[in-house]
Amino acid sequence: MKVFNRILFAILLTTGFISCSEEEGVNTADGKHEYLIVSNITTTSNVNSYLGTFKDLTVGSYTNANAYQTTSYPFVSIFGDDVFVTQNREGDQVIKYTRTEDGNLVESGRITMPADSQPMHVLVENSSRAFCSLYNTGQIAVLDPSSMTLTETIDLSSFAKGDGSPDPNVMLLHNNLLYVAVSQTTDTFTSTNPAEILVIDLSNNNTVTSITDDRASFAGSVETPGSLFMDEKGDIYIYCVSSYGFGPGQKAGFLRIKSGELAFDDSYFFNTTDFLIEGIEGNHVDYLYRPTYAGNGMLYSSGNVYALASNPPDYINDRTFGSFKLDLYNQTIEVLDLPFSNSYAASPLVTDTEILFGISGNDGVGIYTYDPNAEEGPSAPIITTQGDPGIILKF
Repeated sequence: MKVFNRILFAILLTTGFISCSEEEGVNTADGKHEYLIVSNITTTSNVNSYLGTFKDLTVGSYTNANAYQTTSYPFVSIFGDDVFVTQNREGDQVIKYTRTEDGNLVESGRITMPADSQPMHVLVENSSRAFCSLYNTGQIAVLDPSSMTLTETIDLSSFAKGDGSPDPNVMLLHNNLLYVAVSQTTDTFTSTNPAEILVIDLSNNNTVTSITDDRASFAGSVETPGSLFMDEKGDIYIYCVSSYGFGPGQKAGFLRIKSGELAFDDSYFFNTTDFLIEGIEGNHVDYLYRPTYAGNGMLYSSGNVYALASNPPDYINDRTFGSFKLDLYNQTIEVLDLPFSNSYAASPLVTDTEILFGISGNDGVGIYTYDPNAEEGPSAPIITTQGDPGIILKF
């Protein structure tokens, strides 16, 4: 869990490249690896994060022996064979790695953004244009991802409320419109402003339209590109964390922009804060973590169950994050029959045939599978991991 979220989690709960061998649990067979993983080592005072790959779901176990150590809780996105990593609060660089034919990652470029800009989401359109949200400075950096050079900067600072940045986070590109979720926070963790998306018309001199909705706040689950997405109908959904439950009276949930419109849909708000979930302690989730759309209105996510936290909280040993299935169209939530995790894992990935969850559970740490057709998953990981699997992505 990123530094941002670990500090936030505390508030909510209390108010290098090294070779490896097959014996070390990494498949060294020739051929590109299918999966990317960020694992978090929590046995030290500061969490150490590692970026690596594994061949497929048959490897059995994974270690960090063939991985890059990176900053704690990096932001990661994939485009083709390229992996873009931003350094969260520990640096201003965007680093590109490329997947090779022998299964390794190699660094293939980097760029340094302005000091203390906090680069976040990298969204690649094509081989010549990518966008990077700069959370602290309120800008969108436009990059050439091939050469890793800056080509343009789009300034959104005039839309800030209370400080110098509207806090742009996750983005979505559709029909040459760049949708940017903004947190509008002055203290990092909470916002008293309506949920807001800034829509940049890239074909019209980067004209910006602001759309807001006071039914929720703090648009975007900051570290999760999957919290802003489009369904098969062309409707856009945004998950609003609404101060992660820390804002009195605020409701977290999903807002919708219907296809072809530039306003939130007045008829739709999926309030996840008040939804009663059977089968979990307290029947509620404070907030969803890493929501991931699966198609046909279905979404999978982990979620923090506040009622399971110890007092004082133990971030490593508390298992407060469950795995959930949401129906966006019928506005329902159900808990899945999978072990609960600590906050350093709790990461879902939707594949063509199954849902993968990174879980650091009491009886196993690694990657678990869930079969959405049979509606069941194993009680043990299919791949054990060295460290808590904080991010799982597929090339």
